[in-house]
Amino acid sequence: MKAWHAGLFLLLCALLVVPAALAAGITITSDKTDYYFALGDTAAIALPVTNTYDHDIDGTLQFTTVEQLQNTGSTLTSTKNRVYTTTVPSGSSYINISAGTSNVPESIQIQVAFQYTDPSATQVTLPTITVHFVQDPAQYTQSQGGKQTSTSGAATSAFGSSSVQVMQQSVSVQQQAGRDASQSSSSALQNNQMSQDTSALKEQLQREAAEKEQAKKAFAQALDADPLVRQVNETLAADGYSRASVDTTPTSGSDGSFAMTYQNAAGEQVTLNGAMTQGVVPSVLEQSATTLNVTSPLAANTTYQSFVRTLSDKGYTRNTTLTNVTLTGAMVNVTYLTDKGTPGFVNATVENGNVTQVSLGLNEKGPDYLLIAIIAVVLVIAAVCAWLIWRRLKARKPVLPAVVSPLRPTPVPLDYRKEALRLLAEAEAAYGRHEFRDAYGLAGRAARVFLSYYHGDRRELTNAELVSVLAASRRPGAEVIGTILERTSDVEFAKGMPDDTEFAAIIRQIRELVT
Repeated sequence: MKAWHAGLFLLLCALLVVPAALAAGITITSDKTDYYFALGDTAAIALPVTNTYDHDIDGTLQFTTVEQLQNTGSTLTSTKNRVYTTTVPSGSSYINISAGTSNVPESIQIQVAFQYTDPSATQVTLPTITVHFVQDPAQYTQSQGGKQTSTSGAATSAFGSSSVQVMQQSVSVQQQAGRDASQSSSSALQNNQMSQDTSALKEQLQREAAEKEQAKKAFAQALDADPLVRQVNETLAADGYSRASVDTTPTSGSDGSFAMTYQNAAGEQVTLNGAMTQGVVPSVLEQSATTLNVTSPLAANTTYQSFVRTLSDKGYTRNTTLTNVTLTGAMVNVTYLTDKGTPGFVNATVENGNVTQVSLGLNEKGPDYLLIAIIAVVLVIAAVCAWLIWRRLKARKPVLPAVVSPLRPTPVPLDYRKEALRLLAEAEAAYGRHEFRDAYGLAGRAARVFLSYYHGDRRELTNAELVSVLAASRRPGAEVIGTILERTSDVEFAKGMPDDTEFAAIIRQIRELVT
């Protein structure tokens, strides 16, 4: 009987555990089906990823782009397959993809798939999204489609290696003819014209392919010779990391973007992202989900060390490291998490070997016992005073004069344009003092104050409320305004890194909006 009870208990435990395991999976989402970018801009898209497993998942990411080039009589389809090894952390994160750039109007189809073997062969394939390079993206805000989501399913096939495929397809052109002899002659002319067009298209594609290959080689040579890239490469090599892959998207031999992956003997990875302009890489964004060494001046800084000890004493463990590196310094963001997922941050700025700013950010808030004590004392004093006044009034019972309500001054309407410009001036002053989070917060508030009074109900709205109001008002550039609000909030709450050029552009765009 005891054995029967034990078996029943184990069966019940299994029934409770199995559904939870089966429910775990990975979901990839795209906010739109169609993305529009201006000519010359880089088509960078961040895809939200949700991992409901209780641990990180290692797998393979396949990124496929399909591009069509058409000439009279022929259509050329270029398919590029790129395969990377990557890790999807538990919880919410992003997969960053790029379709490069284009100086002519065109559309590129993108397919993204992630395959892993934990606990069995599983694949997540996002429905096809399309990137459009157009003259004015603001004209296409109503044509971007809805959200797309893909969840884990059985893997259909293993990913191959990176490849590029080119397929040519003849396009038949039939012309109207009234007589058989005329029709035969027209057909011959069509065949001859199609042959000439096909040869011309082949020559054009061969020239373009040779030019792209030459630009790619020149870009790779300039990238390897760049002082900042060499410096970062040497630093990572000293930490035991070696370069595992390089993905470049050059627009010329001296301009373009790049992404690099470094890996150590334990399989831990570091990713680098950056752009080269006129043969110079001004900064590199270095990101790692492992414990990566920060800069030497910061590691030796006593304030930084005290912040690290504070986080450790409170039960925080180091999670991710994000560093924006330049030749003269770096901006560092180190994220910490508790067992319950509560985040903490250490942000620092290093310039010319000196630590100029270090700050600690904690989202946890314990009870303020001093404030509670003050409130309790005030309440006791107020109660005693009320009781004494009541006894005195009860004893004398004086005749109270008629109460005359004082006249209330007429409220002065807020000059919201002036207020927004004042907030912008404070934001610029805060940025000059290296108070980056306050500067981005003041800039975002300036935009919210102006838009709330101009389009809303004269109260300061949140970012989400403003996006809905702007969408209803059909204001031109509403998507750009939403991006500005989102970016200022990210930096204000330590979810993003400040950037001098970006901040100046944000201030300029908000000031143009207000004035």
